[in-house]
Amino acid sequence: MGERIERNSIWPPPDARWIVRVFGRIDISSQSGEKPHFRSKSVNSLFSYLVLHPGIEISRFFLEETFWPDSDCDKQAQNLRRAIADLRDALEIGIERGSLIQTKRDVVKLNSEMVASDAQRFIELIDYGLEKGHEDSLSELVTIYGGPLLSPLPEEWIYPHRLEYEELFAQSVSKLCQIKISIGAAKDSIRIGRAALLAAPNREDIHISLIHGYRIAGLEAEAIRQFEDLEKMMDEEWGEEPSAQAKDALEKNIFEISSNKTGRDRVILAESEPAGGAMAISSPFYIRRSADDYAEEYLDRGESIILIQGPRQVGKSSLLARMLDYGRSQGVETVFTDFQTIGESQLKDESFLYRALAHSFASQLKLNLDFHSAWNEWLGPNMNLDSMIGELLERTPGKVCWGIDEADALFSRAYAGDFYGLLRSWHNRRALDPTGPWSKLTLVLSYATEAHLFITDLNQSPFNVGLKVAVRDFTRSEVETLAARFEVVDRDDVLAVLDVANGHPFLTRRALAFLKQGSTPEELRSSAPLVDGPFGDHLHRILASVTYDPQILQEVKNVLAAQPISNPVNGYRLMSAGILATNSSAGTFRVPVYEHYLRAALG
Repeated sequence: MGERIERNSIWPPPDARWIVRVFGRIDISSQSGEKPHFRSKSVNSLFSYLVLHPGIEISRFFLEETFWPDSDCDKQAQNLRRAIADLRDALEIGIERGSLIQTKRDVVKLNSEMVASDAQRFIELIDYGLEKGHEDSLSELVTIYGGPLLSPLPEEWIYPHRLEYEELFAQSVSKLCQIKISIGAAKDSIRIGRAALLAAPNREDIHISLIHGYRIAGLEAEAIRQFEDLEKMMDEEWGEEPSAQAKDALEKNIFEISSNKTGRDRVILAESEPAGGAMAISSPFYIRRSADDYAEEYLDRGESIILIQGPRQVGKSSLLARMLDYGRSQGVETVFTDFQTIGESQLKDESFLYRALAHSFASQLKLNLDFHSAWNEWLGPNMNLDSMIGELLERTPGKVCWGIDEADALFSRAYAGDFYGLLRSWHNRRALDPTGPWSKLTLVLSYATEAHLFITDLNQSPFNVGLKVAVRDFTRSEVETLAARFEVVDRDDVLAVLDVANGHPFLTRRALAFLKQGSTPEELRSSAPLVDGPFGDHLHRILASVTYDPQILQEVKNVLAAQPISNPVNGYRLMSAGILATNSSAGTFRVPVYEHYLRAALG
């Protein structure tokens, strides 16, 4: 590998004449998009080797033996001279000859200031990302890796480099997933793990990271499916079983009990409570509410569309996970889609997204689907998705429940009306053809943002025909029930939790865990609005969300100044985000701590 260099925030550097990408492919282009032409494969291989060792003087004898091992000494030297000349002809256009491919009597060197490669950038980020744990560097690092190094080339010299880069990539993925989980972003961890498996499908450690992410997010069925995929891969590739670490990732309860120095048992939330993510099915801290009863009743009745609606972090994803688990216990086939874990490259292209949805639908039902023949470009995305889902339903003997989490992630997309109009059409067809395939399907849509803010024609939307299950903050009795499960039973403790969290499910659990670790009610009240308090990371995300949009920021300042909200749409957005109380048109913060924190942060 090339030498490690100081991190540059701009890549590719603007003064590089050639940009080279070597992960998953070989692509060479100038800043203006021109591509060089090499006269032979050996010239291409030689350049690839130099790219992996920028700025390093490499022995001519080594290069001759590596690339022309079957030739005699004179022929080897002649071949190297000709290859260097070919490289200069292709790359040193309009510049001094020998300035890019530099040679001395016994060595050859690539001018690292004129050529920038993704491999060079990858190594540059290792110190900051993998070794120092810098999150942004890790994110860029795992994004750069698009597949095996120089995968089109079969030469033996490549394999050690290929394995080394793959190992660094897998370590970086694992570290980044751990960071995401530690800050409560389990769904980001899942998205990263899924993308990483496309680039390195045979890495057990990446499978383990993805299994762990699913479990942290409460997606037990997805974790099991991922483990089954790992088992199949290990058997086919290596003839082995998954490691003990993989089995622990699947089986170990993420909630642990340990003892502190005083001997009191304390609850450790091992996943650092994912922000907005589902609680594990096995969690002893899940509080069943009336919404659970309604959801199961509607699913038993086989309703076509069930809507789980509520502000952020109220427990919608947890309820959806339990609905699907309940459905499976009743013999219903289940499919799960979380739009928050789908990357922007998929979401911006509806054809790409619809293909991914159909593929996931078929895969989770364990059905084969020939996408080459099933997808017809001239039909358009909606008709193609309609045709494929219909075919899969016809091949499924029983009922199917398709749970879609974060459904409002599509509301602002140009194709949202078409997509949700298609879902509405499936509801309509149940009435027109009660014995057809659509009678088998129950759609469950979980969302926070009000649909009418984005979908102009609600008559073509599933959001005005579905049965709504409203998920709200905890009541006082539900807070007391949860406190008992944390073994926090002192009246003053419970009152302090009610004061600072106001029934907010996520913050209530955080507050109870804080008290369970030995803190006092006074310490909870005083530290709750602080950046280094038990809600610090949550409050930081609240601040980031309200300062991102100048209009929203101004509305928050209006509320802090006891002034009315100027735009009702912005008020709805703040309620959907869980910042303002949903039952207050005057603008009241959902949690008193928000007001104290934002007043201090915004001045």
